[in-house]
Amino acid sequence: MIGKNMQKLLLIFLLLALNNITYAAVTATVDRTHIVIGETFNLTITVDDNTSAQPDLSELQQVFRVLGTSQSSSTNIINGKYSVEKSWQISLMPLAVGNNTIPPIKLGNQTTRPIQITIAKSDPNTKANGDIFIEITADKNSAFVKEQIIVTVKLFYSISLSEGNLSEPIAKNAIVTQLDKGSTYRTQRDGKTYEVIERHYAIFAEKSGKLELNPIIFNGRDNTSRRNFSMFSTGKPIRAVSKPLAFDIKPIPQQSIGKDWLPATKVQISQKWSKPPYTVGEPITRTIILYIEGLSETQIPDIDLGEIKDIRIYPEQPQTQTEATAQTLKTWKQVKLALIPTQAGAIRIPEYQLQWYNTKTNQIEHTKLPPMTLPVDAGDFAMDIPKIDNPFKQPETTNSATIADMNQPTPTTEVQIVEKTNVLWKVSTGIFALLWLITMIFYLKKPNKKAKTTTSKPVKISKRQIVAAIDNQDLSQLQKNLIKWWNQQYPNKQATNLAAIKTWLNPQMQQLINDVELQLYNPDKKHRFNQQQWLKQIKGKGLEIVQQKKTLDTKRLPELYQ
Repeated sequence: MIGKNMQKLLLIFLLLALNNITYAAVTATVDRTHIVIGETFNLTITVDDNTSAQPDLSELQQVFRVLGTSQSSSTNIINGKYSVEKSWQISLMPLAVGNNTIPPIKLGNQTTRPIQITIAKSDPNTKANGDIFIEITADKNSAFVKEQIIVTVKLFYSISLSEGNLSEPIAKNAIVTQLDKGSTYRTQRDGKTYEVIERHYAIFAEKSGKLELNPIIFNGRDNTSRRNFSMFSTGKPIRAVSKPLAFDIKPIPQQSIGKDWLPATKVQISQKWSKPPYTVGEPITRTIILYIEGLSETQIPDIDLGEIKDIRIYPEQPQTQTEATAQTLKTWKQVKLALIPTQAGAIRIPEYQLQWYNTKTNQIEHTKLPPMTLPVDAGDFAMDIPKIDNPFKQPETTNSATIADMNQPTPTTEVQIVEKTNVLWKVSTGIFALLWLITMIFYLKKPNKKAKTTTSKPVKISKRQIVAAIDNQDLSQLQKNLIKWWNQQYPNKQATNLAAIKTWLNPQMQQLINDVELQLYNPDKKHRFNQQQWLKQIKGKGLEIVQQKKTLDTKRLPELYQ
């Protein structure tokens, strides 16, 4: 019997030990997923362990030509924790055109995940252009304001370079973001072998019209033609310049002026709720995640749900994350909100809708969170309020006497004591009521003085700076000054754009802001800047908040682009 029990215990300990074993994580990545036949690319296998095992490349060799393998390792000590990372870099060349798969590669007891790649035919029109040259291409030659343009830069060289510097794309009124660190591979042009450095960039135009990219320039030194092997010789200077690129940038469509402008290839929104039951006064956590392909995290709008009846909303600081690939930018924005119900019953959460422009289909689309109803219990708020005896009323002794008789006799002098204390209580209550009234009078007077001091408190951006921008007819500066002044003056109504401000203002100011937005986003079209009306509104009461009826517009997000 004891022997069987010991066997069971040993089996349990063995299972627990196996459960706690952690295998080294093995990953596989490639420097490019779109490759032209005849080009090479690099596969990197990484394991977070100093293993003696080697990757099994037998299945890989059936699909690709393995040109070479190199191995490296690194040791890290972070906060006293010791870790080792080992990696293998494998140079590959595809054998056929089409969609292909890098199979799972076994390393010890672990295997990597398969990777999909695309092998394209070589362009017969591409020609070699000497020993060193630069090619620059784009995925489109026309785009909207704020739409992503992917630019690819390739440096070809068949000579030995001792040093060099490759410039980045530069354009006026545009944001340029490098998407990757670049990849290095080999290719053939006109029977000649070239080393290639390839980089990808995302470009976002901020103004309509013609957008011109400066030529890409490479400056380096050629060691191939050195006549001596002196250690002081650095080779002759060499230079390569690409052709310039130009794009036709279209203005934001008329129907999207004053709304969030989101030109993207993909937009998704999802949400998570904390588990019920929900109770009045207790927070409900709502997590909303917005995912966009084709925009950076600075271009994602705020997620503003507006007001919800019978619920107070307390948002946390949003969290953003951006992943850059050679093909696009991928961005996530997560917002957590604490929703506190103030009433019991069925509380309806309205639909949330975000409008965006699909750059693949060239159509306006909407992504939505559907409406839902939350069942909210009263909880502690439904408990009966305990009854408090009225000190001014004679106590009813009928029921209390009956209960008292069951336990112990009640002294008859207690009634007389209550009668005496009632007089004192009345006097003390009257005194306290008088003191409370005096306190309330002083309290009501105090906020008026406080309000005067807060309104007269100086701010960093004054109305004079707004007036100066109007006098100079500098619309861009006017936009910046208005937003800064608004956020300082109304900290509870923070805005990132003019559209979020105008909803609180009078109709005249709303029209003036609409005209400025048209001029900012459609500079090719002539719109008159009403300088006189702007000065009248700013110097008057144009920036004072006007109470308005709630409409569906309060659910819209503030305008993204300033």
